[in-house]
Amino acid sequence: MAGELTVATTDADGGTKFESTMVTDSPNIDTTGDIRIAADDYDTWCETGTTCSRLINDYTAEVKGNGAYGNNGGVIGSFDQVLRQSFDGGTPRWRGHLDWDSGPNVDGFNWIIRCRKSDGAFDSTCGNENPWDPGVIGSIGQRTWIPSETGYRYNSAGLTGSTNKYHDDFYGAFKASGYTTTWSSGTLHTGRWRSCSACKYYQVPWTTTP
Repeated sequence: MAGELTVATTDADGGTKFESTMVTDSPNIDTTGDIRIAADDYDTWCETGTTCSRLINDYTAEVKGNGAYGNNGGVIGSFDQVLRQSFDGGTPRWRGHLDWDSGPNVDGFNWIIRCRKSDGAFDSTCGNENPWDPGVIGSIGQRTWIPSETGYRYNSAGLTGSTNKYHDDFYGAFKASGYTTTWSSGTLHTGRWRSCSACKYYQVPWTTTP
């Protein structure tokens, strides 16, 4: 989801060379206030960027990543990775989905959604990890959801502290039909929040600086 797919190969002299294929060429986009947020626009929103985030209100945000995967032969396929987080007071709750775009069927497994607290050099996990085995997406059956199109998966613990800073992780592994390789996705974050126990977002898009 960094804009290009880079693969490492070994040349005739045993050295390593890197070859890159451009996948998308648009930068991170902040579409806060987008008038389309009330509708299901996941097939049109952020289709040309690498990662896009939007703040729906103080308590709800979404992020979408356009991911491509491949090998030393180039790009094999692509799919979207989307996460929505909407607070219930001080409790984070998530809805995620994968959306197939191209290539063979993708079989996802070992996906995780979790809350992280900023603790200096180490970000601790707050509450439970939310495991998910997405199953297969492809040209027939393009989407898979956690937990559903309208439901939310709740964190096991409410958050506290007016100055504590938090974010979320969304990532996993997958295989593609006809290939033995296991790929890992990029990690998505909806943004950063604080002012709990009625948590509010203060940073969308998410950055590495709390």
